Amino acid sequence: MTDPADRFLEEKLHALARGVSVPLVPTEDDVRRGRRRLFRMRVAMAGATTAALAVVLGVTSLTAGDPKATEPPPVTQPPSTVTSTPNSSPSAGSPADSGSGDQQPDGAGENQPVLDMSGDPGSQQTDDGEAPAKNATNVTATGTTTDEGTSNGPRDEPTGTHDSDPSQEPSSTVTTTPTDTPTSTPTETPTSTPTATPTVPPTQTPKVRVHQVLRYYNDVLAEHLDPDRLHLQPYSRKLDSKETTTLDGRLYALGSTYRWENGRSRSGLQVTVASGWDQVDWLCGSSLADWDCHLSTSKTLTPVGAAPAEVATHDGVRQVAVEHASGQVVVITADPTYDPRSRSAAGVSSTEADLVAAASDDRLILPGVAPVAPPTIGVDAFAAAGRAALVKAGEAFEQTGISRTPWVRGEWSVGGVARGTVAWTVEPIYSQGGFTCLTTFRSCSEVTVDDRGTTVQLAFLKSRAGGGWLVQYDGGAYGVRIYSSDRRFPKKRAYAFVTQPAWQPSR
Repeated sequence: MTDPADRFLEEKLHALARGVSVPLVPTEDDVRRGRRRLFRMRVAMAGATTAALAVVLGVTSLTAGDPKATEPPPVTQPPSTVTSTPNSSPSAGSPADSGSGDQQPDGAGENQPVLDMSGDPGSQQTDDGEAPAKNATNVTATGTTTDEGTSNGPRDEPTGTHDSDPSQEPSSTVTTTPTDTPTSTPTETPTSTPTATPTVPPTQTPKVRVHQVLRYYNDVLAEHLDPDRLHLQPYSRKLDSKETTTLDGRLYALGSTYRWENGRSRSGLQVTVASGWDQVDWLCGSSLADWDCHLSTSKTLTPVGAAPAEVATHDGVRQVAVEHASGQVVVITADPTYDPRSRSAAGVSSTEADLVAAASDDRLILPGVAPVAPPTIGVDAFAAAGRAALVKAGEAFEQTGISRTPWVRGEWSVGGVARGTVAWTVEPIYSQGGFTCLTTFRSCSEVTVDDRGTTVQLAFLKSRAGGGWLVQYDGGAYGVRIYSSDRRFPKKRAYAFVTQPAWQPSR
């Protein structure tokens, strides 16, 4: 699209569609299909690589006679997935990274991979000429893929784009698979040299060394979850994924899925550091998510000002999320894969307390000058205030959806007769939550709603977009909007609700 007003059309349509009731596919089904697709891709890659290696070694053994004692034997039992040779040293010395131009003392080398935070996120290059799209997919802060790559859907994960269902929560993390494969057969038992204490990553530099920071995250997790390096493998830019969320040259989220090896079992330990809750796929509190969620009771010390850790289990994984005092959110996903041969959990076996301690570590921060998300708005208070302001005597509101974003949706009726859908929601201004007049709107206008000159945006939707109207007020922190599919719903109620100061908290 060439019209600047349409630049974020897809994102705005998704936000707008939250007020439209349409048939939907359960989120867990989409997530499960995406994971199965990713698993098939990884197995296919590993199988093809192993088969080729087995053929080469087999031919070599036939033509060169019996191998010497120092020569590797032909592969007879391939690993189940792509792995690298375990190494017990800190990530900075990972053999898989040798020769990649990424090893410099103290991380100050000129050939460090660099994410230029001042340039166009769609055309970022590393210092050694490698495009970020090689091992990762960059997405906009609202979840739209901007580089070519596989979007399989946080956090895997829901995909980076949404369907037209208004109840679908935003997704901002795209998991990608590595493009390179190892050249050596993995060892069965890694050594156990303790990991050295990592140094603090750069936080105020114009250029961010992404791979250096991901290696640093790996070392921090190892301190809490595997200090002897028996399972957690050092970060490798060739084998581990790189997940970024960028918008206008700013980094909104950064993470990776590290390899966790337990004998022949291969699992994943994922970390995501994000600017706020709007940049992670966290569905606790959503009416559509089949998640088992609770607040952690761990006695682990958390950073001053940090919120209590949240713990979720779903789809065979366990996740913990911690909101730090800065507003940044750290989410760790542990894959407790079950090994049928040993009849026990062969994946990440870390306790909830250890995962909470790792996610609470205040060294897990976004590098560079990170965008600052506004404080969150309590969904219960938001829902109750909306009912009080929008539903009057003789009317009824039947809630059909709610989320911690927060957003609320339901059916409005008068005298027992259903009149249409009403929804109210917020979007952070810092990540493109402001009003845009879209091509799906029949008309847009600015309305002055009080004697102080406060103005709101009023848009009427075309029939193919669901009809009705939308009112939005852009404050300092959030864009607050109300949608009604029935044009007879009194707009003055919406004007008074969206302009309430309570919806504009500052950090």
